[in-house]
Amino acid sequence: MIILQLLRIYLMLIVCRVILSWMKPDPTSPLIRVLNWVTEPALSPFRRLIPPIGGRFDLSPLFAMLIGGWLLSILRF
Repeated sequence: MIILQLLRIYLMLIVCRVILSWMKPDPTSPLIRVLNWVTEPALSPFRRLIPPIGGRFDLSPLFAMLIGGWLLSILRF
């Protein structure tokens, strides 16, 4: 099913964004800008609900991936 594949790719993009954020990439890089532009719509609602822990640790990717995994499991059936 194409929707499942697109959701899996989107979740992988979120994982890539998290991993790259640990490396402090150049925010003006075209790759980083596109990655942020694509993934931000899924992360920003969680950021509004859940503030970063200690002002530093953003949990929005974790919650976005949990919801995405839940959607994957529902769509399989």
